[in-house]
Amino acid sequence: MRKLIVVASVAASLLLGCDQKSIGKRETLSEALVAKSLSNMVPVKGGEFLMGDFGPLVGEKLPFSINQDDKVLHKVVLSDFSISKFKVTNDDYNKYLQITGIKKPPINILVKEYPSLQKGDYSVGVTWQQAKDYCQWLGKESGKKIDLPTEAQWEYAARSRGQYLPFATNNGNFELGSNIPEQKKLDEYTDGYGFPIYPIGKYPPNPLGLYDMGLSGAEWSNDWYSTDYYSHSPIYDPQGPVKGNEKVLRGYVGGDHQYALTIFRQSSQPVPKICWA
Repeated sequence: MRKLIVVASVAASLLLGCDQKSIGKRETLSEALVAKSLSNMVPVKGGEFLMGDFGPLVGEKLPFSINQDDKVLHKVVLSDFSISKFKVTNDDYNKYLQITGIKKPPINILVKEYPSLQKGDYSVGVTWQQAKDYCQWLGKESGKKIDLPTEAQWEYAARSRGQYLPFATNNGNFELGSNIPEQKKLDEYTDGYGFPIYPIGKYPPNPLGLYDMGLSGAEWSNDWYSTDYYSHSPIYDPQGPVKGNEKVLRGYVGGDHQYALTIFRQSSQPVPKICWA
């Protein structure tokens, strides 16, 4: 704790030593980024839904995912919230670093090898803690309560308020060339390597108006991960386990398209050291 106080004091001293012109520039950048972020927020009316693999309830009555950690269908009731219709971009995150004076973090190995992924309109690749810090900074600057979504909020929003939608596309289906890019386009977007990552907002949003949820890279949620959490999750506004070793990830990072399912759970360490260089 004392280290935090020292760091804060040093930062305050440095700011006092800056000229007024640079301070004014940072304030202008901050106001613009906060205004943009708030304007991108989509209100989501709360409600009740069944969270988990709903495959047995629809169509052929078979599970959608190969996982076992999503098989306990359970009732969840959420309060109203808002969520950004776009992922945070490299441009947005770099402005945040410029405004705050935070040192630019190490580049993800994947991003380092493929320059297109560093372009301004691609979603930024960060650790869980970096994502958390960014959200909390936005909250402080805006005077709003802003944080990473809980796992339940993420799934509810991806499924357009809990509908039985396997994918967070405009029609709930995974259609190459229509609501997600075909291989040729992925090659164009990723230096010829065909990774399933592309600029934000290129393809239709889900019915709630949210773009690329579960697509074009994985997304952090606020929750700690537990394989059996669904078996004892609270009904009202669940927040995930009290503690854990890994955080919940949702979304498509390549391989089988079931990783893009709105119900598919993944996890990773808050700071996955082996992925950074």
